[in-house]
Parts: sequence; C-alpha cells; structure tokens
Amino acid sequence: MSQHSSAQEDTPSPNARMRSKGPTPYKAVLRSVSPDYPTNMEENIHELPPEYPVYYFFYGTLTAPATLQRIIDLPEEPKMRKAKLIGYALAKWGDYPMLINGDHDQEIPGYTYIVQTEEQAQKLAYYETNAYKEAHCLIYFVDDEEPVKVLGKTFVYAGDASALLEQRFDRQLWLHQMTGKLV
Repeated sequence: MSQHSSAQEDTPSPNARMRSKGPTPYKAVLRSVSPDYPTNMEENIHELPPEYPVYYFFYGTLTAPATLQRIIDLPEEPKMRKAKLIGYALAKWGDYPMLINGDHDQEIPGYTYIVQTEEQAQKLAYYETNAYKEAHCLIYFVDDEEPVKVLGKTFVYAGDASALLEQRFDRQLWLHQMTGKLV
C-alpha cells in the first residue's frame, strides 16, 4: 500500500465530515419530497421546519417594493432580486395572477426578497388570503449575483387549478375559504 492511499484513509472525506454533523437543510428537503416532486406539486405537501431568513418569490402585486414594504412593515423599501421559477404557469382569478403547475420548461418571471422572520411570513400569508397557500420552490436568479439558485417559498393557488383554468366554480377553494383549510 502506498503512502498516498494510507493518508487518504486517515483523512475523512468532505462528505463524511458533513454526515457526522447531520443532514444539511438541502438534504433534509430532498429527503422530505417524493421522487416526482418537480412534476407533481399537488401531492407535494411536506411541512418543513420554518427557518428564517428565507427567500420568497413574488410574481404579482408583491413585486412592487413599496407594497412589500407596507405589508411587512419595513422601515425602507426592500432590495429585491430579479428571479424566475421553472415549471409553473400563471392563471387569472379575476384580476389576480395565480401560480399553478405548468409545463416543465415554462418560466415565470418575478422578484425575490429575503423574509427575515416568521412574523413577516405571517403578514404575507394574511395579505395573500386563503386563495393562496405557501409552497416550497426552487428559485433561479437572473442577475449576476450569488447565489444563482436557492430553495425558497412562494404562494400558489390554493384551489383546483383545472376549475380555475376552465373558469368554473371551485368548490375546493370555496370550502377552504369558508373553513380556513383545504379539504
């Protein structure tokens, strides 16, 4: 056996060092999702422990810094980064855009902001109403800054996307709005 190979055996690999500290947040997310996660958001309901700060992706009224500032009570307009989501589509619910599952290559442009506290996240959820639910997503940045992509959160349509697209009564969303939870 050469000296080189015995030195390698004595030095733990970077992966072994990471395993000894427990799973990284990224690995915890990967372990909590189903294998078809990117193509099947409807069945992808996995609660992760809330960790702040966290990036939120916005695609509607919250892309305006002054609106976001007002909603989460910031002392000044927030710095937001241009970003996109892949695999989603937008549909209209009256005047409001709703994020729904899309084709695997569809892109939704928007902006991100790093939400600092659970209290800020609750204010966002209150603003978005029961017509939306919070969802985990992979955010891709479209600027030249780091990081280039992150796990984050966004708000998606809480009802039946097919009813929304067909512009018919959405019993699922109506029940959610009346009872405060999806059935």
